[in-house]
Amino acid sequence: MKYVIFIFVLLHSVLIFGQGEIDTEKKALIRHEKTFFLSINSNGWGCGFSYGKMINAFKKKIYSAELVVIKDAKEIKINNPYQPNFKRFIYGKNNIFYDFRFGYGRLIKLFDKKDKGGIEVRYFYSGGLNIGILKPVYYITSINPLKEEKFNSSLHTAGSIYGGASYFKGFDELKFVPGIFIKIGSSFEFGKKDIVINALEGGVNLDLFPKKIDIMANDKNKFYFLAIFVSYRFGKIINPRAIASKTNKK
Repeated sequence: MKYVIFIFVLLHSVLIFGQGEIDTEKKALIRHEKTFFLSINSNGWGCGFSYGKMINAFKKKIYSAELVVIKDAKEIKINNPYQPNFKRFIYGKNNIFYDFRFGYGRLIKLFDKKDKGGIEVRYFYSGGLNIGILKPVYYITSINPLKEEKFNSSLHTAGSIYGGASYFKGFDELKFVPGIFIKIGSSFEFGKKDIVINALEGGVNLDLFPKKIDIMANDKNKFYFLAIFVSYRFGKIINPRAIASKTNKK
């Protein structure tokens, strides 16, 4: 988590260097945008897509979809102490937790990009629905014959587990948990071309579910996940009128 906090602070320091030569490029007036993003969270990682529809010169509606893998802070990979050559595993993990988020919000521009190589400063907020998916984790607990089992605290110790089973084991036992989320953050867009978007972002996300999410085999599982995130966003400005005009000419 300390690395995520460091990067988040670094994002807010980037304004100091956001100066360059005067930008003479002609800018698109209609500025809808399509972007993809990769994120690192204090409790996992994720990726996603968003569409921004221009409201006015300073505001956009944002529609987003993303997938996040949420991890427990106690997840540590280890080897069997007696069989170190076997596949590493996370001791005591019941499920891998995937979180699909479908959101709606606003993106608001604070400072425009006045010169080439400059930085446009924006902030955003969004919220929406979650579809949480739990996939069971299996362990190899016997070699002759090969035996794959879910974790059982009364039976399994670090010495009785030889390694992790196949990642694909358990996909026929998925469980779904609905929820909601809210997200707020800052965005620093530094693309050198007007229609190209490159941005670094940082902020906070809160996921809420109606029950505790069974990630680890202990009594510390939670029904909420509060995380700091940093992300890299890339994409382009979309002008629907220009696209329609090119289509009609063909």
